[in-house]
Amino acid sequence: MISEDILKKYLAGIAGRIDQTLLKPEADLRQYEEFIEESDTYGFRALVVPPTIVLYASQVAKTPIATVIGFPNGYDLIDVKKATVELAADHGAKEVDVVANIINIKSGRLDAFEEEVRELTGLAHELGLKIKIIIETGYLTQSEIFEASKRVAAAGADYVKTSTGFGRRGATISDIIIMRKAVKGTCTGVKASGGIRTAIDAAAMLAAGADIIGASSGIKIVKEAEELLKEE
Repeated sequence: MISEDILKKYLAGIAGRIDQTLLKPEADLRQYEEFIEESDTYGFRALVVPPTIVLYASQVAKTPIATVIGFPNGYDLIDVKKATVELAADHGAKEVDVVANIINIKSGRLDAFEEEVRELTGLAHELGLKIKIIIETGYLTQSEIFEASKRVAAAGADYVKTSTGFGRRGATISDIIIMRKAVKGTCTGVKASGGIRTAIDAAAMLAAGADIIGASSGIKIVKEAEELLKEE
């Protein structure tokens, strides 16, 4: 259990640590318009939308816009990922969440995995973007999570991220603890994403070592946090 003092520590100002996300395939343009309008009032760290929505979102949103690359399986060739990163920057995105080539991780081809991350990170930084690398922890062993996270940090990416939310499972406390250990002493942060739906879920991930929370339930989380902080 998280102590009340620790809970309050991580719940205070939690909106500023949430990437509020809408990536549902059934969402239409009107839902994206409503999502941006409502989310803009909460002070989220970023709004995450598909690449096709970035141009519109960056023109109307007050909150910085992030988008996803190679989503959700990471199968795109690196040249395709690079082109999409460039288009995201041209369309006004401030950050990109890139799904790594997980085949390389599962095959033990960590040098190839790191090289992809390094190339994408270099490009993103040249374009003024921050970059998060999604390793989809639900498909990895603990050892693979640790080694992949170390390689992401070695390549200079801004964050290593647990999940797309479309994989086998979302983030776990165990994932975060392993990832935090792997990036210790580097400038790379940890983003917990996938299955985080309540303020307690979010606080637990932050307490375990996450820097950022990715959630489609950001508004619900903020409202719950406010209520919990009001309680004596």
